[in-house]
Amino acid sequence: MTLSTQELNDLFRECKDIGMAATDRPINDTENHTGSCDHRTDYCDDTCYNVKLYKMYPNMAKRDDRCETIWQKLNKSNSDFTKFFSRKRYDTSRVRHMTRGEAFKDVIDVYRVKTMCLLNPDTTWWIPTRAWRNPRLKALIEKELMPLPNCAINASLDPSNSKAEWKMLIDDDWNIMFYGDDDLTSDPVYGTRMFLCPKTHKDLKGHCKDCKAGCFAQKTINRTQIVHLSEH
Repeated sequence: MTLSTQELNDLFRECKDIGMAATDRPINDTENHTGSCDHRTDYCDDTCYNVKLYKMYPNMAKRDDRCETIWQKLNKSNSDFTKFFSRKRYDTSRVRHMTRGEAFKDVIDVYRVKTMCLLNPDTTWWIPTRAWRNPRLKALIEKELMPLPNCAINASLDPSNSKAEWKMLIDDDWNIMFYGDDDLTSDPVYGTRMFLCPKTHKDLKGHCKDCKAGCFAQKTINRTQIVHLSEH
């Protein structure tokens, strides 16, 4: 099965806010799908701005439903986007999964992303995720994706996560992306000062495409980075 240009245009969009190409999936309970955020916390439910956006912009939810259908079609025969990317006017050296929703809802998603990484080595795939909350998915991501040089995985945390969870992720060398408490400036286990995200704290629109620290630093400095996003 080959994806059409229209389907690829639906799945990949230029996200000017972060300055790179991006994908999306339904968050949860949209019209046609149950959503991808199976690993969310209660804090997610209470603070997710996409819930409000879905109500304000119904077409956004409809697009995410279309993206989910396309996402499920991806396999080894049609996930080489090199030719498609070469025709795009925006930079595709970095792509984010997902700006809405969760990239790793299940085991198949891990291998789906791995295929993209292997077939497109010139693209860095940036993936904030809560799938680490599922022990099986956490172990699979560590085995299949973390060794890949063009896969930047970030564990997403919020104020509801425990010290034990923080310690587990730091000890297992996960990059961490934290949001929800601007007063928390160092991690609650080892006291390491967090890296303040320039895009959110200084309102540098599009900065993510050029940032060499924080979310992308683990591949170059070989140690966990803890990124602090300003509150939404």
